Amino acid sequence: MAEASAPNNDRSLAALGLIVNLLGFGVIAGAIAIPDPIHTANLVLALAAGLPVAITGTVASLALLQEKRWGMVLALVALALQLLALVPYGIVRTVLVAGSRGLSGTVTGLGLAAGVLLIIYWARALARPQPPP
Repeated sequence: MAEASAPNNDRSLAALGLIVNLLGFGVIAGAIAIPDPIHTANLVLALAAGLPVAITGTVASLALLQEKRWGMVLALVALALQLLALVPYGIVRTVLVAGSRGLSGTVTGLGLAAGVLLIIYWARALARPQPPP
């Protein structure tokens, strides 16, 4: 029975991913516009990693909503890129910005956990047998 509901979970996660990725564009704009103790790092990371992650994630979510199998591969790429950028930045921010250590550490930990769980989910979904055409 779990196999029958898997495509519905795929669509739900794809819709949630689309919303989160579209909100990510606003977060990127905020990271660029709002002054911060490590504003230069925010600017560089937002442009070098944030935009590619948001764009790749948006395209992956749209492909998954249209039930394109390659959307799973693209989602894995976007999630891996997110982890590559989020974890080192979160650690540096937690160490350097004393006023937000608790929040930075918590957000980094939650982002890491969510990213790893989503990578596991989409990797397992990609390994599912394809239905006949």
